[in-house]
Amino acid sequence: MKNGSFFFGTSFCFFYMWLRFSFLLFSPFVGTHAACPVQLNPQRVVVRYNSSVSADCNTSVLHDGMGWEASEGAVSLGEDSLITWTVSNLREWEILPFCFINYNDTQCDSNLTVTVYKTPDNVSINTVNHNGPMIERNQYELQCEVLNVAPVQNLTVRWYKGLTLVNKTTFNDTIKTPVNKTSKLLIRPNRTDDRAQYRCEAELELGEEGPQPPPKVTSDPLQITVYFKPIINETKLPSIVPVFRGFPVVLVCEAEGNPPPNISWNISTNYQVDSKTLTINDSTPEDVYCIANNSVGTVIKHVKLSIQDISISAGDHNGPMIVGKQYLLRCDVHTVAKMVFVRWYSRKHLVNQIIFTDPFNTSDRNTSKHHFSPNRADDGAQYRCEAELELGEGPQPPPKVTSDPLHITVHFKPIINETKLPSIVPVFRGFPGVIVCEAEGNPKPTISWNISTNYQVDNETLTITDSTPEDVYCIAKNSVETVIRHVKVVLKEDYLPLIAGLVAITVAFISVIFIFIYSIYYKTAKTGRYSLNDAKPTTQNGNIAQNGKDSTIPMKKLSQSNILA
Repeated sequence: MKNGSFFFGTSFCFFYMWLRFSFLLFSPFVGTHAACPVQLNPQRVVVRYNSSVSADCNTSVLHDGMGWEASEGAVSLGEDSLITWTVSNLREWEILPFCFINYNDTQCDSNLTVTVYKTPDNVSINTVNHNGPMIERNQYELQCEVLNVAPVQNLTVRWYKGLTLVNKTTFNDTIKTPVNKTSKLLIRPNRTDDRAQYRCEAELELGEEGPQPPPKVTSDPLQITVYFKPIINETKLPSIVPVFRGFPVVLVCEAEGNPPPNISWNISTNYQVDSKTLTINDSTPEDVYCIANNSVGTVIKHVKLSIQDISISAGDHNGPMIVGKQYLLRCDVHTVAKMVFVRWYSRKHLVNQIIFTDPFNTSDRNTSKHHFSPNRADDGAQYRCEAELELGEGPQPPPKVTSDPLHITVHFKPIINETKLPSIVPVFRGFPGVIVCEAEGNPKPTISWNISTNYQVDNETLTITDSTPEDVYCIAKNSVETVIRHVKVVLKEDYLPLIAGLVAITVAFISVIFIFIYSIYYKTAKTGRYSLNDAKPTTQNGNIAQNGKDSTIPMKKLSQSNILA
């Protein structure tokens, strides 16, 4: 029954197309492009397969009949001005309905564009000729299969990695019936694509008349696993590692890879350590190797150990330095760091700094020089130089290496203490004096006195008298220089005994006068002579004594004039 229906439908479509062609061929309107006085609403329809569809055809002119011609839902010729083409379950993929009208003894028509669509039964994604994990940088083919979709010319297949659109495919086929289509995508994954999810999406773009948003079917995601060979973290493991004598260093070798790599260290031909860390010191061989391997590949990282050393010297000079002369200090740094800050210190004070911005390649580049002229305060000072190594992505804070201290001895000429030894010294006749010559210097100076051409005294002190020559010289001498201090001895007369005698006589004279005056006063005050003139008794009872008590009798002290009278 189905085969008969299919045969009948196919025959009818063929007849319908032939009839339509004949109508156009013999129509008097052919070649005239005259407009047919009918209006279609809508002019284009999009319908899902096996769904209902309808369209109106109307006219505003007088006519001799109008109708719809279609393989399904045809409308016979009638006199109405509005007729509707309707199909409740459209199953014809290539249906070509048109509305026709008999007008002015002629017949014309207007086509209704019908698009019948069907969304895919299934959309799936898979890899072509490959199973399991993918290897980084190898090329693989992904395939998206879209089953039973129509019309294919409206189909767009979009590829997504995560949420990112990476590709899309369109098709030029004009077939109207459902077909199966395949879209392919070539990928070359890297390590960042591990566990990435790919999916494909089949969408029918049917224009404004079609459903909004356009119908689409999306595949299940395909998650890929990407294997890649190890990558050693060079931030934590630089190519050159400084090693300071006496200070062990722990090297860390970390590697990223899929599958996770195994880590080991090759110290020498017969010595291997299976660990991520390695403790090194100044006795470790200069070259060590970190080995990271997995099923994809093996990576080896060479690490060179740079024994850091620094020394300080006074150039070509040996022995003590002299105040006022200029000397050159050298700081020799043995390192291969990218950048080196060399700092000079005197005691704890920074006195100079030099920056080297390139690796040391020649003997000139690994020497820092410092010119200075010492003074006496520098005697016994310790100079040292310090190198701070800038190793890029190396350890933080940057490592430092410091030289052993350079002790310097500064010699300077004698300096005579002029406070204790003035240039003019008085001497009094008959009274010897002692003068002192002190001098500071390094080495400690020897002191002597030059009294005359043939007389020299080797001592810091010198006794002078009125017979000492007028000019004497203090001589302070060390290995640096000889310093002479001229002293003029000035003879002074001594008037002190005469002055002392006069003072003694004056004091004795004054004492005699004082004793005489005091004796007269004492004799007068202690004799007991009194005057009773003007004396008055008290008015109590007229008696001298009352109640056993003596009444005070006023007395008047006699003056010298009263006594003489």
